[in-house]
Amino acid sequence: FYDNPGNISQKKESIFGKILFIDLISKKNYIFSYGHRVIQGLFAENDLILSTEHGPRGGDEINKILFDKNYGWPIASYGEKYSFNYEKEPYFKKNHKQQGFEEPVFSFIPSIGISEIIKLPNNFSPHHQNKFIVSSLAGSSIFIVNFDKNFNKVINYEKIFLGERVRDLKYDYENKLILFALEENGELGVLSLK
Repeated sequence: FYDNPGNISQKKESIFGKILFIDLISKKNYIFSYGHRVIQGLFAENDLILSTEHGPRGGDEINKILFDKNYGWPIASYGEKYSFNYEKEPYFKKNHKQQGFEEPVFSFIPSIGISEIIKLPNNFSPHHQNKFIVSSLAGSSIFIVNFDKNFNKVINYEKIFLGERVRDLKYDYENKLILFALEENGELGVLSLK
């Protein structure tokens, strides 16, 4: 139930609400991070791991994933309860750090229905160096995101409205194309530079 999510993502005995590493030889899994709600996208390169995660009624997050860190769900979120009934249920703590959790790199309020995150190669455009693309379901858009050099905060973002829910993103390196999985009609969108 939306407003009574349980505390399973905080319990290390469970794999729910976790990012796992799996040893492909032994088939054992290891909890890399925990306290996640609904991860939609995951980017990993060298030592950098970024995730996109749905928040409740707002509070969609971009997180920098660090080993053995707790991201706070369902205790901390910048989103709100769906019912807004705070007499029966406690609200989410807003400051993750005060609760001992990792703060999101960025939180979208209101929610954009965050989905995938990809890195945009620098050879795509001289105007988009060191940028990432985040896709959106509820916002029917993509966001070109600029992080600081340590990926600790979002410096700025540019919203590009597409008019349809974007479920997934891929980059075609050979043809320098951004491919979009458009959810409503099962179509594929293509973005290129002329």
